[in-house]
Amino acid sequence: MMHSNTTQSLLVFSLKHLWRNWRSGEVKVLAVSLVLAIAVVTAITVFANRMDQSLVRQSNSYLAADRVVQSRLAIPNEWAKQANNFSVNHTHIAEFSSMVFAKTNNPDDIAPMQLASIKAVGVAYPLRGELMISSIPFATGDAVATATTIPAPGEVWVDSRVLPLLDVKLGDEVVIGNRELTITQLVIREPDATVSFSALGPRIMMNVNDLPSTGVILPGSRVTYKLLLAGEDAGLQNFLAWLTPKLGNHYRIVELKQAQRNIGSALNRGARFLMLAGLIGVLLAGVAISISAQQFCARHIDQVALLKSLGSSTQKIRSIYTLQLIMLGMFTACVGILLGELIQQFITHSISVFFNVELLSASLFSYSAGVLTGFLCLLCFALPPLWYLPTVSPLKVLRREIVVSSVSVWLRGILGAGALILMIGFYSDDVSLTLAITTGLATIILIAALATIIFLYSGKKVSNRAGNIWRLASSNLLRYRSQTVTQVLVFSCALMLLMVLFSVRTNLLDEWRLQLPENTPNHFILNIAPYEREPVQALLNDKGVASSPTYPMVLGRLTRINNYLYQDSDRHLSNALRRELNLSWASTMAIDNDIVAGQWWDTWGGARLPSGEPVYGVSVEEDTANELGLKLGDTLSFSIGGLTLSAQVASIRSVDWNVMTPNFYFLFSPGALEDYAPNYLTSAYISPQDKTLINQLLRNYPTIVVLEVDRIIERIQSIVTQVSRSIELVLWLVLVGGILVLVAAVNASMEGRLQEAGLLRALGGSKRLILGSILIEFLLLGFFAGTLAVLGAEALMLSLQYFVFNQTVSPHYALWFGGPIIGALFIGSLGLLACRKVVVTPPNVVLRGLDS
Repeated sequence: MMHSNTTQSLLVFSLKHLWRNWRSGEVKVLAVSLVLAIAVVTAITVFANRMDQSLVRQSNSYLAADRVVQSRLAIPNEWAKQANNFSVNHTHIAEFSSMVFAKTNNPDDIAPMQLASIKAVGVAYPLRGELMISSIPFATGDAVATATTIPAPGEVWVDSRVLPLLDVKLGDEVVIGNRELTITQLVIREPDATVSFSALGPRIMMNVNDLPSTGVILPGSRVTYKLLLAGEDAGLQNFLAWLTPKLGNHYRIVELKQAQRNIGSALNRGARFLMLAGLIGVLLAGVAISISAQQFCARHIDQVALLKSLGSSTQKIRSIYTLQLIMLGMFTACVGILLGELIQQFITHSISVFFNVELLSASLFSYSAGVLTGFLCLLCFALPPLWYLPTVSPLKVLRREIVVSSVSVWLRGILGAGALILMIGFYSDDVSLTLAITTGLATIILIAALATIIFLYSGKKVSNRAGNIWRLASSNLLRYRSQTVTQVLVFSCALMLLMVLFSVRTNLLDEWRLQLPENTPNHFILNIAPYEREPVQALLNDKGVASSPTYPMVLGRLTRINNYLYQDSDRHLSNALRRELNLSWASTMAIDNDIVAGQWWDTWGGARLPSGEPVYGVSVEEDTANELGLKLGDTLSFSIGGLTLSAQVASIRSVDWNVMTPNFYFLFSPGALEDYAPNYLTSAYISPQDKTLINQLLRNYPTIVVLEVDRIIERIQSIVTQVSRSIELVLWLVLVGGILVLVAAVNASMEGRLQEAGLLRALGGSKRLILGSILIEFLLLGFFAGTLAVLGAEALMLSLQYFVFNQTVSPHYALWFGGPIIGALFIGSLGLLACRKVVVTPPNVVLRGLDS
């Protein structure tokens, strides 16, 4: 009972002591810094989490689901039943190619026919995204509507290209196998449409219940079966955990990044940037709390000495301050989370109103991130110096010269660095990103510390020859050496992080825009017969349509490497072994390809068989070569229409799959495929106003296939636009966090500045002299910190470009010119604004030691 009363009294005393410190202003700096730090981290992590989830959810609409189970075999019914048990929505799809005929009333007439790509869909398709339909061919704008159902039994919805190819219109009937089906709508856009050069024919969509009656699916038919899945993350993951062991070698689970490389790449880079922004927010928060904690400890030395003189034990004082920290942490956590929630709600509302984006709810972990950050910073930054406060001698009240024992600077630095590295690694879960940021910070801190010491002592000689304002500014910098070094470290680190965030964001967006410039080819024209090459090219030229060179193409399957014959069990190694490949040859290399090993044909010496006959060369895409373990000089064998073609690996290429141009896993030396009856493909930019050109192409050349990749380009641009907007908003939020760090650094020196300014004004110093010296002081600090920040930012950005974002490494010349100037203006104006209190407070108030 006595122990309970003692604990209760200690809690009450600690609470009263905390309230007294708050009222006297001694704990406000630390509390405000904690609140702002927690708010910034909470707002960034919650907003980034909501944006990331929303981008993934919206992007999954381009898969028509969250996950897809895909196979050449029918999907077991048991899997769909089990999905219901996990509350996972699902629907079935079957995709195949088949000849489609226009129905004729006269049996003696020859019915128009066309090889079409047929998709049989189940109820609830699509689970994500929207299926766009119209009654007008190649419709755009208001003429396009969102489908609320799927084709009813007995009906089909067709691609606009079907009408001219079969010479039919809405309401006419087409024949698929044994079934006659009525055309009722035109498919304008499918959420899960993909670009595939092996796609055959325009799309025809039917009800999956009509599929058996057509009789076109027979044993051995080439059909792709899909089970579309969508649901809440927990239920979906549990179902996938149940399903994965049952997949075997014939079924696979497809995610967005596998199905759409372009969209997956944009999402991956956007997610990495949002994570980087959150990390920088965490770092800025840690710096702000560190500065405030040191000031908090320095202000409490006298209080501890007074408590010791009144008989309080070391243990009791330590308990009092530990409880104060806990209560302060709990209070600031509540306020910080509330403030962070308000900030992110404001941003969410803005993005929803102006950009028409609906964000999903954030996970609970994103809310806990700010609280964990706050308590971790309290533990590593505030507790170590406070731990030695109870050892203050009671004589400190009377004798100011007594030195107070404290945690060594090195130990505090190790604890702080450890906390920052722990937070970076914890939030990023990325080794390369953690190493890049910690290495950059360590480098800038070491360089800044050494350079600042040199700067202070060299600046003293220069300032002695200048006016009073310069001398006063220089003396302030030199008098408070440790404080000046700390401020330069803080300013340079904060500026470096902001420069990195802004520059990476700019480079990221510029690279995305360059990948999809205006007039990017948005239609691929395939299956062009050799005798149709020139007429097709002439038609495009007559219409003023710019097109790319034509590529020859044949279908073939990789069967052998050197003396090893690939088996069915090897198919999991690479996508190149799972299907027939589009093979081509080229005399010149595309601009989005680069040789990473070997030589292109103009310098390749070639090889010969023992008989003296030449061996064709083949250039292999880099990822495919890595998956198959290929190296230069290997001999590959391909089966093409029952014939065998052998070629030697002459080079390995990197391919930029983000560019919407034809690319191939295997490119042969010129002439290698001429004996295999190739057809040709080309790409062209066709504007929405010229869509009728497609009708003319298909009427004149009914065997060609036109792929409308403008839909895919629109999807990629939509993703990039939303990621860009989220990046800009997060950037502004982190910028606010940087400003708060700088304000905290200035506030740490406010007490000394007040006393000095009060004394100067009492001795006749003017406000102009004091403000002028403060402005010059912070301009010098800002210019010097900006210069150091540019050095650190350049090194950090180069490592981020190379190791994290996989971008082209390039210097950032604009930073070298603008960084020091921006640093001087930014910190100079901010310091002057923050120190305005120095000249506003009357000298008599300062000299009497009263709080303003």
